[in-house]
Amino acid sequence: MPASDLQTAALTGGSDAADICAVCPHPSHEHDPIGVRYCVATTAGALSRDCICR
Repeated sequence: MPASDLQTAALTGGSDAADICAVCPHPSHEHDPIGVRYCVATTAGALSRDCICR
């Protein structure tokens, strides 16, 4: 899967209209660049870890 597709899936949970990240409980529009990278890497690696904000 291309990185842009993976980023979209990680940050929207696929096609979730609520705009909630698939990794953490925050809306994807609230992610800063580090949060985006963290959540994308978490999804790509199928990792189980807490939100980067903690």
